[in-house]
Amino acid sequence: MTETELLTNKITTYLQGLSPQAVENLVRKLEKSRDSGLKDPHLELILSASLKLLRDPRGAAEAVTRGGALRRNQVQRMFFTPLDEFLINEDLPTRQEGRVYRPNLERVWQWIGRDVLPGDVRRVLEEAEKETVSEERLDNFVHALRRRAVDAVGSALERIDSSDKERRRLSIEMGGERGIADLKDIHKILAAERWLMPFLNMVPETLSENRIKIDTDVLNLVDKCSAKYPDHISVVAAALLERADTPSALCTFAGRLARTNDPKLISTSQFAPFVDVVMSEAERLNVLALEHRKNNPDPVAFSQALSEYHSLVRGVELDMDLTQTGDWHKRLSGTKRNISEVVTRELNNAHGAVRRALQVPKWTKEGTLDQDQVSIDDAVRSLRVVVMVRNASQTFAVNDVGKRTRQAVEQTLEIVTRSLITDLGKTVGKQRKAHLAAVDVAIMLSEIYFGTDYAAQLRRSRQSALAHTPKDDGIASLRKPRLITAGSGAQ
Repeated sequence: MTETELLTNKITTYLQGLSPQAVENLVRKLEKSRDSGLKDPHLELILSASLKLLRDPRGAAEAVTRGGALRRNQVQRMFFTPLDEFLINEDLPTRQEGRVYRPNLERVWQWIGRDVLPGDVRRVLEEAEKETVSEERLDNFVHALRRRAVDAVGSALERIDSSDKERRRLSIEMGGERGIADLKDIHKILAAERWLMPFLNMVPETLSENRIKIDTDVLNLVDKCSAKYPDHISVVAAALLERADTPSALCTFAGRLARTNDPKLISTSQFAPFVDVVMSEAERLNVLALEHRKNNPDPVAFSQALSEYHSLVRGVELDMDLTQTGDWHKRLSGTKRNISEVVTRELNNAHGAVRRALQVPKWTKEGTLDQDQVSIDDAVRSLRVVVMVRNASQTFAVNDVGKRTRQAVEQTLEIVTRSLITDLGKTVGKQRKAHLAAVDVAIMLSEIYFGTDYAAQLRRSRQSALAHTPKDDGIASLRKPRLITAGSGAQ
């Protein structure tokens, strides 16, 4: 079985454990990412598997009747379904009302099942194990459980306001005050399900920049909702952020709702949460970028997060003068400092990463080509960052180091690549295979930095060099390095 087939099977197995609604929500988010220009082979694999599952009712039905353990897990997912648009995977430096840290769901579920409604949860889980219980009936069971949980959790939250002992006990269960704050948000969203879900169903699933900045349909919906449910503005803002093609546009949206362009007046209005969530998104992308650089082996992920961060910051600074607002300006400036530091480290490593990636690989004792994929991935990541920063110098504030890095990278790429191609025609046999592998890496890196036209010229030179070498060299058997094509080319 190929690596792609193994990955597809893992994705399908995971998707079959989700409710149809959860799969539909996932498809919507993936299509939004794809339409925004994100190119990722894993995204397409997940989207394809999700659509296949939704189009095959038999597959969906089989997924919910496969076994007791699967159905029991599905109960928890179904219970928290109304939260789908409010969950984030990053632990933010400043907690934002309406954005729930996903890992805390497990704490909340365990607490409800053990201390709040143990009998109710146990009965629903027992019903879930019965294959005779249809998905519709199971959904009704879970919905009823959720309504009872809202009342019970609400009572528990009231108790902690009057009892320090109860608050300490709940703080231990939830992992601290932040966990309690997330629990309050979870309760607020689930308690508002009766009107919040219909309201969100009236809001387009994808909000274009014009829809937020110019059109009046969503504006009128939110205006009426805020008048009727003023305590839920942060929740509504978080939901709109999730659906916005251009999240920074919510700054303008806040001004439209507040009927003013003055940032100070917006910051003191009831609609300030729409700017708050934008600031939290800048912080989320900051955290995400750092996580990608440290732990994600995908060399494209880091630069993609930086690109999204740059787009957000550029949009905010064009739409609103944050220097007139203390807290918002401080939060955004903090993220810019953090991002600039990590980008500077990446730029300082770029030249060395490129040189290591351009080394001609050696042959092992076993007769295989020992190509350093880690170094190649490092070079891909660094080059994508160099290219992106070149067009976003104001956001990342790395003008001097960026200029030095570009000069060093350009010289190395151009000189070494040309030298490799020239020497390719002088090699034979296994040496030529190794040399050709280095040439292919050099062309791939050149395409990321210089663009597709320059890479096309290099490929023609590569073919000319091969045409002057002996035919019996086993070129066809060479396994080329993994090429990173998503988002490559000059930006």
